Amino acid sequence: MLRKCLLLIAVLSLSGCAAVLMRLDDHPCPYLGVRVDWALLEMSKWRLLPFVLFDAPFSAVVDTLFYPFEYEYSCNL
Repeated sequence: MLRKCLLLIAVLSLSGCAAVLMRLDDHPCPYLGVRVDWALLEMSKWRLLPFVLFDAPFSAVVDTLFYPFEYEYSCNL
């Protein structure tokens, strides 16, 4: 039981890493976490698919929460 709880805490703390890390940059962009996940898939030739499938839903949630603060910005990866 303790092992499952620790695993759950680890999974939840590591999820959405792309969205959170990209917000440390000085240039906010809407849905940057999802864009980075997609770019990682293309660069790795789809080998990172299991990791991105896990990270993408959480990145989408974080990006959606930050959208009101970033909708005026646009960016290209």
